[in-house]
Amino acid sequence: MSLGEKLRKAMDKLQGSTSIDKETVKETIKELQRALIAANIEATTVLNLSKIIEERAFGEIKGNLSRREYVTKITYDALVEMLGTKKTPSDPKKILLCGLFGAGKTTAAGKLAHWYKKRGKKVGVICADTYRPAAFEQLQTNTKNAGAEFFGIKNEKNASKVVKEGLKQLKDCNLIICDSAGRSALDEELVTEIKEINDVFDADEKWLVIGADIGNLAKKQALAFNNAVGVNGVIITRMDGSSKGGGAIVACNETGASVYFISTGEKINDFEEFDSNRYLSRIMGYGDLEGLLEKAKEAEIENMDPEAMLSGNFNLKMFYQQLQATKKMGPLNKITEMLGMSVKIPKEMLEAGQEKMDSFKIIIDSMTEQERNEPELINRGRVERIAKGAGVKETDVRELIKQFKQMKKMLKKFKHIQSEKAMKNFGEKGISDLLRQMQGKKAAKKFRLR
Repeated sequence: MSLGEKLRKAMDKLQGSTSIDKETVKETIKELQRALIAANIEATTVLNLSKIIEERAFGEIKGNLSRREYVTKITYDALVEMLGTKKTPSDPKKILLCGLFGAGKTTAAGKLAHWYKKRGKKVGVICADTYRPAAFEQLQTNTKNAGAEFFGIKNEKNASKVVKEGLKQLKDCNLIICDSAGRSALDEELVTEIKEINDVFDADEKWLVIGADIGNLAKKQALAFNNAVGVNGVIITRMDGSSKGGGAIVACNETGASVYFISTGEKINDFEEFDSNRYLSRIMGYGDLEGLLEKAKEAEIENMDPEAMLSGNFNLKMFYQQLQATKKMGPLNKITEMLGMSVKIPKEMLEAGQEKMDSFKIIIDSMTEQERNEPELINRGRVERIAKGAGVKETDVRELIKQFKQMKKMLKKFKHIQSEKAMKNFGEKGISDLLRQMQGKKAAKKFRLR
């Protein structure tokens, strides 16, 4: 069970209690303590959190909240405080990235460049890592994928020389990111090199990159780098692959170095500003609609025509655009997490749904333009041809058409939905049912072709 699931369990238990007394609060705190200690958060931090909840739980209630709602709110707020308040870096012109080997610094440099490029910046990236073999090629590829400008001097060992020349070559960029070399430990050699680089680069932001898997050791590392070279921000990588991510976030917050960004996957888009409230809400299964809207905007889903989709003219071409848009936004499990449904939909169902969506795209690619615009033309003969072209079974093509018809019918109903209650009832159940159908576990009438 993940940290988010354990925290949600504790909160659900609190909300389900028949009465809210000191014993109930103590039980909730114990549940939280077990969850947080397991997530590699320091015991002293956990005890401080417990004390805050105990002190606030029976205070004066402001507003129209019940005691249960009040205790739930102050508990959630205390968890958000522990993770740290959101801090956005002021419009930086030069960012120096530093960190140890294996932190994911070079990958983070590419993702950071892409993030700022998406927000209208002309970004340049300097490879000042003259120590690690293949650093030049890796950063060059990452920068190209980000749509940013790259500068490096292959086989040059003097990092300060590379930075000096890089500033000249990238002078037209309004943001320059410098990726410095790492070491297996913060030794005197690394400190000297970072200082020499910054003497030339003169960064207005110096950010430490650390991996989530080091957990509460992040505190020691952040303090060491801050004392040595002065760090005013942190990027935490591999948040998707470690149960210690919460521990790393809390540890950094305690040093005063703000966590600015977190990396949540392998793709270049799996990178976001850290917001403790949104992060906590998402991992606990309450959703992150703001994050979902940001993903949709990045995927340029707003370019699709919702009026056409809700009309009776919805066709396979539009269905295909929906699949592409969803793919751009990221894996299905991340979308459902932002909708607050990940804790309610089994993992195997999400995986099966993702596979089915991918196969649907291949099948539609094998159709003619006319078939995409006029699905009713698809008869037995066309099904056979499409299946051969896509390398799938004929039953897979029939299933796609069945799903398309169901979605078309659903969109027509959507157009007439007026009440908020009806929309709410559709949400969780509708997506869960659709995934079951895509997985082939829900019985349905056999689709009849002409």
